[in-house]
Amino acid sequence: MRKKLSTGVMWGMAAATAVGIAAGAFYLTTRTVQSPWPKEKQFLSYTRRVEPKKRKIQLALNSLDDFVPLENMEPVNDVVGFFTSRGNEFSVYSIDWEQESVVLVRPVDGIDLKDHPFFREGQRRSASEVLSIPFSHLQDVADAIRHKVAHVQNVFVYNTGRCGSTLLTRAVEATSVAQAANEPEVFSVINMAVLRSRRARQNKDVSPNPAARSAVASDEDDMVKLLTNVVTLLNYHLMTADPRHRDVIMYKLKFDVLLIGDLMYRAFPSAKNIFLYRNGMECFESWIRLWFKSKVLYSLVRALVRLGLLRWAPLIPNYFRCFGDDAKFSDVFYGSSIFYTATLWVGAMQRALELQKMHPEYFFHCLLHYSALARGKEKTLLLLLNRLGLKWNPGEDGEETEKMKKSFVKDSQAGTFLSVRTRKPDEKWTKPSPTSWLGAWERDYMSGVCRATGNDIPGPDFIFPDTIV
Repeated sequence: MRKKLSTGVMWGMAAATAVGIAAGAFYLTTRTVQSPWPKEKQFLSYTRRVEPKKRKIQLALNSLDDFVPLENMEPVNDVVGFFTSRGNEFSVYSIDWEQESVVLVRPVDGIDLKDHPFFREGQRRSASEVLSIPFSHLQDVADAIRHKVAHVQNVFVYNTGRCGSTLLTRAVEATSVAQAANEPEVFSVINMAVLRSRRARQNKDVSPNPAARSAVASDEDDMVKLLTNVVTLLNYHLMTADPRHRDVIMYKLKFDVLLIGDLMYRAFPSAKNIFLYRNGMECFESWIRLWFKSKVLYSLVRALVRLGLLRWAPLIPNYFRCFGDDAKFSDVFYGSSIFYTATLWVGAMQRALELQKMHPEYFFHCLLHYSALARGKEKTLLLLLNRLGLKWNPGEDGEETEKMKKSFVKDSQAGTFLSVRTRKPDEKWTKPSPTSWLGAWERDYMSGVCRATGNDIPGPDFIFPDTIV
């Protein structure tokens, strides 16, 4: 009896602790802090010296609020002239829907943004100056430099997350035939605005969110133009910053960008597209290990979810919830981090299948499974590049071969909070523990979420036809 009582007290204390931590996190992530940046439409471009805020973990999407202004705004009256002379120093960072402008950043001199595993983090941590260009001037700026990047071949990597996509971009960056930028945040910023606008129209809501209210965000023709111009500016920066001026540029996107695949198709009809994915249970476990770190903590959360006592996920950012908040999951909605983790893989796979049915000639030029990348990295990379029409011979250049080998032995996410194993930069990759945290309950749970989407994705073992496995 005492043993049962002690166990009950321990579970109660653990549950109270978990709720307390969640409540504190909710307060920290939702409290209102006055911003030093204008919150109304800007009619002129401006520059401003900045200093990045010190954050070890960045969950929110990139925005101007990531920076502390050091000086007053400097108006740029002739932004086209400014950009043609200095624009290559700046890369697109985010969109400010209240200012109705595109936000670009210039790094500290001598910094290579791609040295960091994630391009968005490299931008944020090294920013020294901001350039804001209103939507009304963006077309003129893009037109002024478009001829300089007209020959660029873009490649977009769509994925489920936790599937080796960061390793892929690091490996591609080591080649002489293409360069790669890992997760420029602006695509997700645009996706979330489109998603909010679509769901507001669907639910006939008057949303207080500035992105959903924006006239540009609500007009999908305008969003296609915005995507086109943003990538033109990104291509310009990457082409000029690259010592070899490689004109095949691969953008690995966050998993949520699949939701605007239809707009990406319209904006970039000549782009090449890759879909990289993983077994659903492996993907699920990788996320679980990342979020919870401890099997004991995960077991507690799982028990609370099974009892129906945990329907709140305050730490989950909006772009992570974008699949789970879909109306088709309303009958199985549990609102927990476990639920959102399951819907992430299922939603991404379902959306990839929808895009493939809509435009089979475009989605996808290459389908790649994580197992192929893990089993034979160099061989798989060669197959992938061949499917994209790129000729690559790693044996021709000894230096390139050495870079390639280094990229394959390192933990590609080392030094970031997205690495399950280590926070230390340049650590070597090690095999994960063979002991699984998951069991029959998780597989049944994942299968149930799959069923909510229909019959297209029957379970976590689904494989697309013509996949490199």
